[in-house]
Amino acid sequence: MNTLKSIGTKVVTAMIAAGLVAGAAFAASGDTVTVTLPQSVSVGNATLASGQYTVTESSMADGSSLFVFRSAKGDTTSALAMKSADPAIDQKTAVVLSNEGGTLHLDKMFIEGDSAGYQFAVTK
Repeated sequence: MNTLKSIGTKVVTAMIAAGLVAGAAFAASGDTVTVTLPQSVSVGNATLASGQYTVTESSMADGSSLFVFRSAKGDTTSALAMKSADPAIDQKTAVVLSNEGGTLHLDKMFIEGDSAGYQFAVTK
């Protein structure tokens, strides 16, 4: 019985370790930047309040990128984007917003040093 318990403990420990390694690899797969939203903005399926957000990018298998927005207050949402918007030659990290029916939406994002910008999908 002790042998079975020991094997079970080793399997669970290995699964936890594998999960931590995979999580670390996923988190380190892209850029992390800080952006400031001037007022409430619709991002993905959520509306984020004005303020500063840490944005982490993770590349997806289909060529798109998943951006996770996190505030110091704990507000979090994610949005998919495709590399497509051409940045200016001296592009700094910036977000481009669009106004649709009185609501601001995240339209594009440029990351300093990136060779392309990102176009966010329109969500309804």
